[in-house]
Amino acid sequence: MRSRGLWAAAVLIPGFLASVSGQAPLQFDAATIKPDQRGPGDRGLKGGPGTKSPGRVTWNKVWLASLVAEAFQVDLSHVSGPDWISRNGAQLYAFSAIMPPTTSKHAFELMLQAFLIEQFRMRLHHEPRMFPAYELVVASGGTKLKASADPDAPDIPVYKLLGRDADGFPIMPPGHGAVGSLNRGGHYAKFQNFTMSEFAEYYAGDWVTPQGDPTHYVLDKTGLQGMYDFTLKFDDGGGATAVVGTGVQAATGARDASEPGSGLPNIFKAVEQQLGLKLVKIKDIPRDTIVIDHAERTPAGN
Repeated sequence: MRSRGLWAAAVLIPGFLASVSGQAPLQFDAATIKPDQRGPGDRGLKGGPGTKSPGRVTWNKVWLASLVAEAFQVDLSHVSGPDWISRNGAQLYAFSAIMPPTTSKHAFELMLQAFLIEQFRMRLHHEPRMFPAYELVVASGGTKLKASADPDAPDIPVYKLLGRDADGFPIMPPGHGAVGSLNRGGHYAKFQNFTMSEFAEYYAGDWVTPQGDPTHYVLDKTGLQGMYDFTLKFDDGGGATAVVGTGVQAATGARDASEPGSGLPNIFKAVEQQLGLKLVKIKDIPRDTIVIDHAERTPAGN
């Protein structure tokens, strides 16, 4: 789960970005979006700021909701609108854009906002909505975390998995990051140079959210300020897992009854038994949601 900033804007219409800054909105050098019916599912944004192809981005088989989530830096579950913008049976699109290679991530997001609003004649607004949440706290027996030996180590490149050790955990190069992988029905994750706030914000939320449900948030209430190296293994529950370098995404869908379990504890027991921490359910918390009031299914350029 990525860090998401809250926006204070009310209603967004074409020209809104210009009215906020007093300048013309940032624009791509060239960009296209068209219906894409080649198959189901998002395939992920390729290229853009911070990648090996900073001046060009492509995203095929993508929902409009996913593009909006990327543009406004919110989770997909925080985008609401007509049924055709996401999930099963939704309209798919192919998006590509060219921009200066020096474009910043924030500038790219502003360009994408302006582009989507124009192409889909979109009207949308920000609205706080309530989401399930847990607090991450220290268990009664104390933590079992090991302080990082090199807290200033650089980030590990994404997808830097060097194999598995004898215990089934990923082998990683030195640095800051996390890698997780499925192994015999269990999820085996390794964290290096990680703070508790990073663990709560970027990872635990995905793991404790049942498949198809809105994001379940995890708030760091441990009071621990250091950086730690640790591992965590738990039953995957039959969900799909993507292996990434500085972000682990795990869906916790139900395993088919015919499939054997891993024999590992669930995420809640694993956190307490292996890390000396505990996930405590709390009342729902407000989070910013993008509500699409109007959007036309066919982009303007088609």
